[in-house]
Amino acid sequence: MTLFVPLEASAPPPQTPSFLVRSETPTLHLRKAIRAILKAKRLVVVCGAGISVSAGIPDFRSESGLFQTLKRDNPKESLTSGKDLFDASVFNNEHTTSMFCQMIAQLSELSQAASPTPFHQALRSLDDRGRLLRVYTQNIDAIELKSGLSFGVPEFDKRRSRPRSKPKSIGPPITDQPATSINAPCPQDSPPVTPGSRYTSPAAEVPRCIPLHGTLQTLHCQTCMHTFPLENYVSSLTSGTPPNCPECMQMEETRQLVGKRARGVGKLRPSVVLYNELHKDGEGVGEVARRDLVGSSKGKGRSGADALLVVGTSLRVPGTKRMVREFSKAVRARGCTASRDTVSASTGLATPTPSPGKGSATSAEDSPIKSIYLNFDFPGPTREWEGVFDAWLQGDAQSFADLLMEEIAKEAADKEATLERKRKREEDIAHLEGSEDAGLSKKKKAKTDNQNSGKPTSKQKPKALDTPSVRPRKPKSKRREDMDISAPSLPKIALGSSKLTIRIPPLKGRYIPEVCITTPAPRGIKGIQYPCTPPATHIKHRMTPLLSLSDYPPSDATEMGYDESDLSELSCDEVPDELPRPAIRTAQYGLRATGG
Repeated sequence: MTLFVPLEASAPPPQTPSFLVRSETPTLHLRKAIRAILKAKRLVVVCGAGISVSAGIPDFRSESGLFQTLKRDNPKESLTSGKDLFDASVFNNEHTTSMFCQMIAQLSELSQAASPTPFHQALRSLDDRGRLLRVYTQNIDAIELKSGLSFGVPEFDKRRSRPRSKPKSIGPPITDQPATSINAPCPQDSPPVTPGSRYTSPAAEVPRCIPLHGTLQTLHCQTCMHTFPLENYVSSLTSGTPPNCPECMQMEETRQLVGKRARGVGKLRPSVVLYNELHKDGEGVGEVARRDLVGSSKGKGRSGADALLVVGTSLRVPGTKRMVREFSKAVRARGCTASRDTVSASTGLATPTPSPGKGSATSAEDSPIKSIYLNFDFPGPTREWEGVFDAWLQGDAQSFADLLMEEIAKEAADKEATLERKRKREEDIAHLEGSEDAGLSKKKKAKTDNQNSGKPTSKQKPKALDTPSVRPRKPKSKRREDMDISAPSLPKIALGSSKLTIRIPPLKGRYIPEVCITTPAPRGIKGIQYPCTPPATHIKHRMTPLLSLSDYPPSDATEMGYDESDLSELSCDEVPDELPRPAIRTAQYGLRATGG
């Protein structure tokens, strides 16, 4: 289905084609189409004579177009249509050739006086934003060049299409070439050129605008194919006489001097493509279109086109019709329906799914817009264009260009406002950080002054230069296996306080074991005295790893000192088998250094 969106709300809906779905909210869908164009990264535009009518260039097929005008102005020539003057058969006789040259001279004067239209300016704005991949124009007026777009067809190198073969031998570097051709700067997309390389000159950058039907800017010889500026031969064309080729004339004079036979002098003709003839730069145009369709390994269009805008053309020329259909398949396949599309084995392009039925108006309105047709009338025959365009914007190209430029200006203003807010926020943060740093420095200075004023001045003795300021190393502690812990005395238990300390008589070494019970005694047994010690089965002495002197005591609350009293005089009746469970408390055990 194709969504029908009129630029003017009062426009009546067309009766055909049947697969059109009228938009219920045309303003909303118009904005959606504009956003789709502005958000595209690689937009391809195919335009016709409709974008140049407001510049004074007549179109071809309308009632006031060039075909009807030529027929009215030449009633004696029995022309069925002005189209007869754009056929390759005009060069079959002198009379039609003269009429053709006069018509070209008039069109050249019109194109020289024409100025870029708002739509041409919109194309330049899209190019400045980096959104425009290519413009394929059917016009021959070359107004796109005046708007600032690069214009022309790159030369097609036939050597690139040949299969590479292994060279038989590698010769010496080429030395007779000028230095400028060797060291000339290369475009970013082309490799550097070195002496003796396969290509003697760097590849030219592809112009932004490609003329599909030639241009009024140049003439070319039908014999030697040399090109010359048309503006130098306007007077000859106005008189209806095609000029002679200067290159052929010079070659003919040279042949006569050396005694060779004459080969004839060619005639110059406008470099426009006529019906029933081949484009002299057709291979170059086809190569550019192929790269824009499938993408290239380098450059801006490395992923191929992602949006299509067809504007101001009735799509009657077979070559342009095929190009539009192929681009539509490519951009719609790269959209949201890419996962449901299948790849054609013959062309390598994705084929879109069949169009839904007439009842799928909701799906047509909600689907993304990738392929747009902008013109007053829908192209015919209509059955050929079903499923090609996502939306048909009915209206004038210049009106749409004004809306597009307004949206571009709005986005630029929003971006500028965002940058201004960001810059102001950064300035505020920098100012705040500077204020905080100044305040901290003032506080630090005031604190230093207060400290200096409270301290008495004292003279420090200078250190001796020959005395090293190194602290003496402490002797290492003895290893556990070297310590004698045999025959320890029985410990003494001191009760009656919240902290219970068990003092153990010292060993023969420098460390003594000490147990400190830190948990408070239960309330019910606070006053009970236990003048006994639990059996050895309930207190297991273990030696913790010996650490340095600074790691002990484990707690500053540990009581220092010891008592050599012996508890062995207690009778066995006074020593119970185990302590009551409420009296069990948490103990810390370790080694403590003695002062000896």
